[in-house]
Amino acid sequence: MRCKNLNVDSHAVFRTTWLLAVMFAALPVAAQRMPLLMPDDFESLKLAAWRVEQGVQDPHNPLLEPAMPWDSGGVMAHGTVLRDPIDGLWKAWQVSTPAEKTFEGIRSTHEKFRRLTYLESKDGVNWYRPKLSVVEWPGHEHTNIIFDLDSGGTAVYASVFVDPENTVWPYEMFVLRTPIYGPDPKHVGHLPAPEEKRATYKYRSQDGKDWKLIEGPIHPSHGGGADVSYVYRQSNGPYFSYFKNYPKMTEGGRIIVYDNNHRGGLRSIARRISRDGSTWGDETQVLERDWRDPDFAQFLELTPVKVEGGYVGIVTYYNSAIQTMSLQMAASRDGIHWWRPDRRPTLPNPPLGDYGGGMIWQMHHPIVEKDRMHVYYAGSEGLHGEIFDTRFEPRIEVGGETVIGFQTPTLPFNTALCRATWQFDRLWALVPSAGGATLGEAVTHPENLEGRSLVVNLRVRKGGEFRAELLDKSGLPVPGFSVEDCRPITGDHRRATVGWKGGEKGPAEAVQVRFVLHRAFLYGYAWENR
Repeated sequence: MRCKNLNVDSHAVFRTTWLLAVMFAALPVAAQRMPLLMPDDFESLKLAAWRVEQGVQDPHNPLLEPAMPWDSGGVMAHGTVLRDPIDGLWKAWQVSTPAEKTFEGIRSTHEKFRRLTYLESKDGVNWYRPKLSVVEWPGHEHTNIIFDLDSGGTAVYASVFVDPENTVWPYEMFVLRTPIYGPDPKHVGHLPAPEEKRATYKYRSQDGKDWKLIEGPIHPSHGGGADVSYVYRQSNGPYFSYFKNYPKMTEGGRIIVYDNNHRGGLRSIARRISRDGSTWGDETQVLERDWRDPDFAQFLELTPVKVEGGYVGIVTYYNSAIQTMSLQMAASRDGIHWWRPDRRPTLPNPPLGDYGGGMIWQMHHPIVEKDRMHVYYAGSEGLHGEIFDTRFEPRIEVGGETVIGFQTPTLPFNTALCRATWQFDRLWALVPSAGGATLGEAVTHPENLEGRSLVVNLRVRKGGEFRAELLDKSGLPVPGFSVEDCRPITGDHRRATVGWKGGEKGPAEAVQVRFVLHRAFLYGYAWENR
């Protein structure tokens, strides 16, 4: 099953790894961990499938709730959280919006008042609003607002980078601006408005609080689809972005009735590249619904972190049938071809009405801190759009329920800042697909294993065990290194060396390994020269 799920030849991927890694070099690099485990590691699988671990909600959630007039409707994410390498503080540049108490028609106003705000924390858990002198609010001389509407309309999706080596302008930011929602629809600050509804503008700052507009419009939205867009970069370039686009939404030529959005497209994710952050190339489709997804599956955000052997990504998964958003796990060798180990959420929604019960919107990138991966997100109490409102027509009968026959505009986002955490070296695992006494097997691709030791990251449930055997060029067990010769491993091990009667180092004949899983979860493996 070589690269079967990835639609890409593994050798071609590795030939281009060095070049593509340049584009991702500015992403936070993970702490020491075994190489990324993916389907292209294996020549064959037998009764084995993929398990994805769920994130653990921070016990302090919500970390920050709406409290001020300008964020009474939501502390909304759509920005960046990072730990500043200059002063060590945790910082967030995210979107806030006033509350909208009534929603009488099908036209919502909350999207027209989204402002970029600034937060700080000493520990990443206890967040506060610094009192800045950048933007005032009636009755509040000092606020944590960075951009007001009169500076260029709404401001969302702030991608922030910090370069400690730049002693003049260490902070850089790309922001989506929509000037038609401001008092001057023809300008963003001193620069012209985009020809389309919105576009990205570039800013820089000396302190991360007072920002100077330096360039725009760049990275146009091409029809308005890129209203979700995060930008990433390597120090001194190049840049790349993941953004939402709308390929034609059909199933056998039929438009899906319960999500007939006005663009007539299927929310998916594309990417563009820029060498200088100013001129952007054509978009490349990187993630959209496939045969394993239900027909209501759509995607809005893809936020990556670089790891050994590739990239881990968190995907915002939109269930358009019930108007919720949860998070899925993804991985890629090259940043273009993305594989999702399982279609179940890695961060599911709690019950509706709780923060995150309607939607989960993650920040710019996961944050790796030692052996943990944190994902900051805005948890919404409510849904993305209305379903059952009896005031609207047309109405259709689906599954014994009467529902609205078209997509309503986005409902108000009543959100709070939250965080979930994963064990970074255990995001997903290869496990027996049947469970119980039934064994799962996986055989790796041929390679030279002579003199190398096999180290595994695994967890074995009670009553199970893990074994492996080495195979020769004919696919036969090497004497002294068969399954029967392997010392069974039980328990929980981050780094366990596999041993056989023949020793712990591969003999000259060994070219493949066959893993045998009995109630065992294999999170990673590596061959080491000792």
